Amino acid sequence: MFTIARPFAMLLALTLSLDAAALSLRSEKRADGTTVLLLTNDPAPARPPQLNEDPAIRAALIDFIGYATGSYTNDGSLIVTQVLDALDSEFSTFEEGVPAERKMLTAMDDGNHGDERAALLLDDKGQLIAVGLVNGHCTVKSRTESLSCNPGPETVLTIFQAKGAKKSDADPIIVWSKQLPPLIAYWAESEDPETRARAQKIATVEYIITDPKKDSWNASQLPSDFPKAMLPLLPKNAHLAGAGVDGVYTTPGMRGAPIYGDFDELAGRPRHDFEVMLKTYTEFSDVVEFYKQRAKGAELSANDEKALIEGVAGGGTYKIEIKDNEEEGTAITFSAWRKEV
Repeated sequence: MFTIARPFAMLLALTLSLDAAALSLRSEKRADGTTVLLLTNDPAPARPPQLNEDPAIRAALIDFIGYATGSYTNDGSLIVTQVLDALDSEFSTFEEGVPAERKMLTAMDDGNHGDERAALLLDDKGQLIAVGLVNGHCTVKSRTESLSCNPGPETVLTIFQAKGAKKSDADPIIVWSKQLPPLIAYWAESEDPETRARAQKIATVEYIITDPKKDSWNASQLPSDFPKAMLPLLPKNAHLAGAGVDGVYTTPGMRGAPIYGDFDELAGRPRHDFEVMLKTYTEFSDVVEFYKQRAKGAELSANDEKALIEGVAGGGTYKIEIKDNEEEGTAITFSAWRKEV
């Protein structure tokens, strides 16, 4: 039986990297605010080594998928984050079955040898038209259990497309998904029957229609008595990571977990009554600008990585902490009191 020797696997991986090095990845922002990705033969500009570290990739994925959640490589988390995790390597281009006017960028999670990997299919203008994610439909069945995923032979290819797109438009992604990364291909061709039996195979292809304009959260997910006057201070283009009231989180996944207020007491205040945690891929500077426009009369202090905003709305005090987590996005922690403190 033919097997891929380790030196050959390393050579194949190097060849894929050189394929990407021959092209330059650039980005442009259109008049409508969306980001397009362009592959050219021009000299490559300085850019992060991993595809998921490129801000343009994050922006393009948010434009295409929005802040929807699902369980693919992780349980009930942002789909964009899961795709980015699967783009944790240098990019390559894939050409087999791809029409001449289109381009496909691919990368993989180097940490698991490409068990999880993703492909971005672009039209002739650099607009995303489909995203493929090889995954194990990973879930956490209870708070006492760890993440569990489908076994290798039951791997899923999830294809994300815009409303109205034809499934056949994404056929090149199916072709790509069957081209296993070097080490996984090595296992699939192993002389050991048990190793071959455990090797990854695409067992299912599923299609998901994206709706990037859909609000990612709504006020009904917050505590029922959350101050309405403070709602405009919570951006909609963000993922609701958690919310709670009176010392306890109330949102799924965190329900019943305690909210700590030790820093409030150190500052000479009572513990805050409400807490809302948001995650956004909006750039840190743009989030700060959002609050400059919305939080009128509030006190703002900021540096290149963190910002603190304190103010009053609807008869209560609020505190907003903003942190730049770089490629992981921008974190917003909103604390509020029913009364001025």
